[in-house]
Amino acid sequence: HSDIHLFKGDFGPVREGFIPGHEISGWVEDFGPDVKNPWGLRKGDPVVVSWIVPDGICKYCASGKENYCPAAAGRMPGLVGINGGHAEYITIPEIAVIPLGKGVDIYYAAPIACAYGTAYHALREAGVGPGTGLVVIGAGGVGLSAIQLASAMGAYPIIAVDIRDFALEKAKELGATHVINSTKEDPISRIRDILPDGADVVHEARPEPDLKLSMEVVARAGTIVVTGLGGPKSTFTVNVLPFVINGVRIMGSLGYRPRLDLPEIIKLVASGKVDVRKLVSHTYVPEQINEAYENLERGLHARAIVKWG
Repeated sequence: HSDIHLFKGDFGPVREGFIPGHEISGWVEDFGPDVKNPWGLRKGDPVVVSWIVPDGICKYCASGKENYCPAAAGRMPGLVGINGGHAEYITIPEIAVIPLGKGVDIYYAAPIACAYGTAYHALREAGVGPGTGLVVIGAGGVGLSAIQLASAMGAYPIIAVDIRDFALEKAKELGATHVINSTKEDPISRIRDILPDGADVVHEARPEPDLKLSMEVVARAGTIVVTGLGGPKSTFTVNVLPFVINGVRIMGSLGYRPRLDLPEIIKLVASGKVDVRKLVSHTYVPEQINEAYENLERGLHARAIVKWG
């Protein structure tokens, strides 16, 4: 959904000729003269490309928080500053190139570079593990990835909330133990039936989070983690009393740490614990790119990929 924010100008003016596409997988074609190649990559090796390009030297990078590197704000392949993946060839700083290795289908690996990475980092930061009661609000690409990853992490129960039946069906396929269409039943009472004490973690994965439902269903001393970016003027309000007396933690989570989180996700995929092919609902060729983005804006995808070559 970040591409929609891009097209609407939420990230600022888009220069003419800019190439979008921020979830990228492909093969190494060549190396620049100053590349140090810490991964030992060779021509033809499969890789994913991070949309976060840290500088590797600031205090955030040094402390394992490279997703908050100030330099990365101005260079995000397919979003800001660096051309993206809707092309046959692209040039990318080496710090953003992560090897896929064996056991990962290159054509279905692209969502690792955003949807899975964003979900994984959010779940880790929120402390999701075996037995965590989890509610995921918004079963789009990131929300569905969170459900699949949380299932692999041992979370239980995993409750998905959305307004689209097809998205909830996909959520069940990916590991949700319960699904709720909030237009057809009261999500608060249903979640409280399943988790009387509330959810240990609530993941707000909607593009426009408002925290109203989250605050109603989070447990005492629970965590609400927000990955939906909203628009430039998006806000939310919280009732202070329950927030304080229940010790609720509300945290934003931006993307992931390219050199730390992406290799861990790739290991999960290579081991068979996470099947990235299950997330993809639509496949397009380059000639269908406009149709792909129209369907994206209409909310018709779980995740879609465009195959080049």
